[in-house]
Amino acid sequence: MKRIMALIAALLGVMPVLAAPAWNWPDGHQAAIVLTYDDALPSHLDVAIPQLDKAGLKGTFFLSAIFDQKLVPRWRAAAARGHELGNHTVLHPCARGTFPMQDRQNSESYQVGDMLTEIRVQNTLLHAIDGQTARTFAMTRGQKLVGRGQDYVEALRTAGLVRFARSIAPPAATPGEVDPFNVPATFFAETVTGAELIAFVEEVRGRGGLGVIGFHGVGGDYSITTAQAHQQLLDYLAAHRQEIWVATFDEVMTRLTGKP
Repeated sequence: MKRIMALIAALLGVMPVLAAPAWNWPDGHQAAIVLTYDDALPSHLDVAIPQLDKAGLKGTFFLSAIFDQKLVPRWRAAAARGHELGNHTVLHPCARGTFPMQDRQNSESYQVGDMLTEIRVQNTLLHAIDGQTARTFAMTRGQKLVGRGQDYVEALRTAGLVRFARSIAPPAATPGEVDPFNVPATFFAETVTGAELIAFVEEVRGRGGLGVIGFHGVGGDYSITTAQAHQQLLDYLAAHRQEIWVATFDEVMTRLTGKP
């Protein structure tokens, strides 16, 4: 009997552990993926959105200021087709030295109230585009601090301006533990391949989790993911739409939190 028990123990030691799904995703899906795109870039309109539309998938686009008025109708049309327009501030404040910008636009020059005011103004601008009142938010460069190290996220949480907030903090989110105002997103280097993006999705799927992927440029602009790699990811997601739930940031977070 001891020999049998030892054999069973040895077998258990080498057998893979099949974890149960971490969350009850809709329609029997095994995991959730959110595709997010920052900064209202032309390549989103020219490349990413057409690829998403062709694949029958929806993305979340976190918009900062749109400086070309001619692009507004295109963003309005994207929203009408089911893509989410999220808040990414007006002027995209970042820490000094991140980008060449006027000092008054650096996050060190902001106070908590300034940041909340800018988010409120951007909400109004976005409402003029898509007519929506409920809004989600993405922290610029994932930064939570303004001024001399003041955290504005707690003030944002209670201000009632946005429903959920995305940060930049791998690893991928664990559904039962995620803070709805600090939802981690994973960004990749410009050299990322379609195979590497797919591998990330497969890892999320394997543990029944939530993966929020962040993009800047797609086939153009800056911090570029190639159009080919992006297309390969979408092809994979479309081919596995029965197992992987691809939805907007607001849809997935509403499901996770039960927030009306």
